[in-house]
Amino acid sequence: MGRILKKTALLLLPVALYFCLFAAFEPNNYFGLRSAGGGEAPIARLKSFEQQPGSRIIIGDSRLAHFDMQQVEAVSGRPWQNLAFGGASLREGVDVLNWALDHNPELSEVVFGLSFYTLTTTYDADRMTSLQKTLDNPFAYFFNLEYNVNMLTRLSSWVQWMISTSGGKTGLSWAQAQMENETGDWVSPKDYTGPDGTVYPLHTKLALYPGALKARCEGWTLNRQQLDRFYAAARRCQEQGVRLTVVLPPMADIVLTESCTPYGIDLAMENEVLPELRAKADELGFSVLDYEWHNRPKYDDDRQFFDGFHLDMKYGLPDWTAQLFTDLG
Repeated sequence: MGRILKKTALLLLPVALYFCLFAAFEPNNYFGLRSAGGGEAPIARLKSFEQQPGSRIIIGDSRLAHFDMQQVEAVSGRPWQNLAFGGASLREGVDVLNWALDHNPELSEVVFGLSFYTLTTTYDADRMTSLQKTLDNPFAYFFNLEYNVNMLTRLSSWVQWMISTSGGKTGLSWAQAQMENETGDWVSPKDYTGPDGTVYPLHTKLALYPGALKARCEGWTLNRQQLDRFYAAARRCQEQGVRLTVVLPPMADIVLTESCTPYGIDLAMENEVLPELRAKADELGFSVLDYEWHNRPKYDDDRQFFDGFHLDMKYGLPDWTAQLFTDLG
């Protein structure tokens, strides 16, 4: 019997060692071993909130995911947790809001991102069910192929960083090296010339962005089911004394003129969606801050937008962060 146990222990040793490696380098801080958060992946942000639920949260897609949270706290005068993540649909935003309301009875304030892009039936991603299973089951997280690939990628980056900084060399810290910044100092003509040689008046990433939105815009139809689900969640906020603010993030002019106007999205938003949203805001006690249609910041698109939706993290996002959280106050 003792021999069997020893052999079993030897067989399990590599698994145990791999688990330790996984726990040390998995990028989402799922096990809460690091003081810093786990980045902007949905599993990382939801797990961080689950471990330490704060009273003020931000929900939305990538346009709300990149705030400098130190600046947010400095401007607003209060700490926030960011639960926004890339590609979050309206369905997922409502799921996260209901999940947060369930997990923290002390929740006091929510910023909820909304946009013509998330209000359409042509984009209705649904990842929350699988995320909740992973949040509740560490084994599901450990045996998930994607998270293992992420861990190995992070381990490889750490090894490369260690090699590059060996011998007393200075440079970016490990944490800084992992940051993905959406910023650019665009240089003419190379950053203004498309793959076919066309020279654009805006940097290429911005000039070509409407093409990436075409599939979602040309069949734009209001997602009534998910919008009604949002109203139901807003009523929960009202009943639980949670201050809810709906934020429509700014878009570049080229998105308005080439992605919205040609498909009648501007008319649908102005004549149908926004009036209804304001009426529901009065009924359900939430606020609306609209930077997408009626209070559009006067930004230099070519300098302050990284692409048509995302503000440049160096030249644009800090300005909007200051404006948003000042207006919120």
